[in-house]
Amino acid sequence: MKMMGSSDQFEEQFESEIQEGLFLVKHNMGKGGKAGRDSKFYLTGTRYLAWIDCGNDELYNSPGGLHLRYKPGIFSNFHDFDGPGIYRVQFRTNKTRPTDHLIVKIKGKANDPRLSSILEEYRKPVIVTNELGTFELDRDYNEYKGTVVYLGKEIPVSLEVKEATTDAEMQFERLRQICADQGSFDAKIRKYIAEDETLWDWLDDEGTEHDGFEQKLEGPTLVIDENGETAAWFDGGEPFGYHSIVVSIDKDDTCTGIDLVG
Repeated sequence: MKMMGSSDQFEEQFESEIQEGLFLVKHNMGKGGKAGRDSKFYLTGTRYLAWIDCGNDELYNSPGGLHLRYKPGIFSNFHDFDGPGIYRVQFRTNKTRPTDHLIVKIKGKANDPRLSSILEEYRKPVIVTNELGTFELDRDYNEYKGTVVYLGKEIPVSLEVKEATTDAEMQFERLRQICADQGSFDAKIRKYIAEDETLWDWLDDEGTEHDGFEQKLEGPTLVIDENGETAAWFDGGEPFGYHSIVVSIDKDDTCTGIDLVG
């Protein structure tokens, strides 16, 4: 959602027409944060799985976003969804992103058998078991979670998928490639970490020797996205202020970047 400085600029992103629909909401929104540095408004939102246009009773079975802008201070200015479920909502549609809507009013919970059927299917567990291990789909975060044996120990793995989908065959294939050559893969990442001069500055500040520090790092946790690119997360520990060291690796096993996170 694009944040703009003035109320008029923000409002211009959305059609003036107020519509009403039934939305199958994934979760509540929370209080959110400021809609821009100098804004008097807060912006929050959530994702929906499908919705029904109350004007023509048509079902739109695809995900999108619901956004709410409000003034803090008086609790009645902030209305949230009561967890996952079906809600009747008045909204205005984004002019350039028709799956994004600005909430005008949450009118309350609702029922519809079509959305209930989608919700029932959504709540069914999706589990994949193969030669690598067992992985379960976390639909809230759109990723399969599991573990694999890596250099003699189990490490956590997350395989990201597109929202409202379950297919991760390409991500599993990438994981197979990593596991088949894990010794070389691990050595390449740790060498890349050892040669990063930004990390040397942290070690110098802590009075920690450079030589061999990369071999002492705990990890990795592997995250493979829907494009087959991998992030390897290592626990930096005390020398790095308990930040995580995250190395980005492309589909050709080339390390492309490193960040301290957390």
